[in-house]
Amino acid sequence: MTRACLVITTLSLLTLVGQAAPPSRVRRPVDIVNVPGEQQLLVANRRSGSISVLDAVRRKVIDEIRVGQQLSALAGVPGSQCVLATDEAAHQLIGLKWNGTRVQVLWRLPVSPYPVAVTVSADGRRGFVGSLWSRRLTSVDLDPAGGPPRVVEVLDLPFAPRRMLPLPGGRLVLAEAFGGRLGLVNAAGNRLLVVRALEAHNIGDLVLSGDGRHLLVPHQLLDAGEATTRGGVHWGGVLLNVVRSVSLEMLERNSEDLRSRLGLDYVGIPDRAAGDPTCLKLAAGGRRVLLLAGVHEVVTSDDGIQYFDRQRVGLGPAALVLTGNGQRAWIANRFSDSVSLVQLKPLKRLAEIPLGPEFERSAVDRGEQLFRDARLSSDGWFSCHSCHTRGHSNGLLNDNFGDDTYGAPKKILSLLGTRDTGPWAWNGGVSRLSDQVEKSIELTMRGPKLSTRQINALSAYLRQLSAAPSLAEARAETNRPAIERGRVLFTRTGCHSCHAPPAYTTPESYDVGLHDQQGQVRFNPPSLRGVSQRGRLFHDNRARDLREVLVRFRHGLKAPLPARERDDLLQFLESL
Repeated sequence: MTRACLVITTLSLLTLVGQAAPPSRVRRPVDIVNVPGEQQLLVANRRSGSISVLDAVRRKVIDEIRVGQQLSALAGVPGSQCVLATDEAAHQLIGLKWNGTRVQVLWRLPVSPYPVAVTVSADGRRGFVGSLWSRRLTSVDLDPAGGPPRVVEVLDLPFAPRRMLPLPGGRLVLAEAFGGRLGLVNAAGNRLLVVRALEAHNIGDLVLSGDGRHLLVPHQLLDAGEATTRGGVHWGGVLLNVVRSVSLEMLERNSEDLRSRLGLDYVGIPDRAAGDPTCLKLAAGGRRVLLLAGVHEVVTSDDGIQYFDRQRVGLGPAALVLTGNGQRAWIANRFSDSVSLVQLKPLKRLAEIPLGPEFERSAVDRGEQLFRDARLSSDGWFSCHSCHTRGHSNGLLNDNFGDDTYGAPKKILSLLGTRDTGPWAWNGGVSRLSDQVEKSIELTMRGPKLSTRQINALSAYLRQLSAAPSLAEARAETNRPAIERGRVLFTRTGCHSCHAPPAYTTPESYDVGLHDQQGQVRFNPPSLRGVSQRGRLFHDNRARDLREVLVRFRHGLKAPLPARERDDLLQFLESL
């Protein structure tokens, strides 16, 4: 073949595909939707900020267009060719349209910072955006013709939202990103009707049952006191992976059953665990289709009890969409940068479609994958991400030998900004981050011995995690004069002695009048950066919030503060 013929043939192939050869880069797909007609699927890529268009018939990528910086979620608009995407880094809601040949950006709408979830009402006229660090719900009026939308409500929430589900009648249910709270919002999106707490964390999805009377909620459940990580990991005694059925009626009237373990269907058994359940869909005949992100599998169940039909897919399955009248599933795999096509009955993988060519992964890339891999724990029950969701914390207590004792469960600390907060563990007993990583895998997760390369990769990933933005900063509600007065008071009262800027911690351990069940009285102070994004405080969660730290426990104070000074100090702490 001549060079001229080769060029012509290559150009012809590119024309058939509809784009130039896709670049070699990290994409990290996190969501997937199908457009009406089920001929094309749109995949949101977090790292590349792009949308990949997949031809469902030819089973290949036919286009990719960069639309943002850090995409986090997708939602189709009923009755149209439009799709909504959230951009967590640009703080935008993006309107997209598949015009038959290309993805078109229709508009960009600023929303509350750090949007991570989007959903649309059944009539396609109202969109809802959940924003993580600003803890807000933004309600948007949508134009069915694809015209510019309009923000109509912004609702402050008492927790960081992640999963959302519109209910019949227009109401909306929200799930907490880190812990186990559910919130019910009215149809207008301007009032939080109820907030209920489940014994749960790491809620993976919200799905309405076939009878419309229950929520199906995949999540994890940590035993805070009874089981230690010494012998309870392999048998599922420390952390369970479940699908919970929550009665909407009980949710509204705050039944005691919400705080029990009723309605749990267990996923995984000893010798074949099921770490990190996420993204649940109901297929033909009511079959449950559930992703196990930590062990890289999809599982199905016809009775909601037996989840024994399991199929390996790509690495880190993050989202799925059903096609073919609920007979097939397309699964976006975060860490293999691919989409799996799976037949549901009998369960079988039909194809694995790469979103682009292979690429060289950096140490941080490899570390992120390991951080979310439940196979690093005994039998695959949980990953680092299970308790440190998005690198943060589920806020619960765990007896994991982190301070070289057992019998005194400690609060699971956030890892955001951890590069600046050594030494590690509540007793400050670990001086190197790599040693803390190795210790956590060995004692907390009871996993395999890691190679030096794996330890270094996990450490590299943790070092690049930034501290969470303060709630005040995320909401742009900072009172600068009060914050400055609080900063002066922070130094005057001696708080800086243990919580020294800029990391707002120190490497020493101190006796501050607290003790655990084993009599330990010296603790290394956690960093105060991002403290407004945490729930209960102290090593055992005894304080409900920062105000209680200052008022009830008078932590670090020789005498009670006047109300004005106390409020200034709180504003300063909440700005960090």
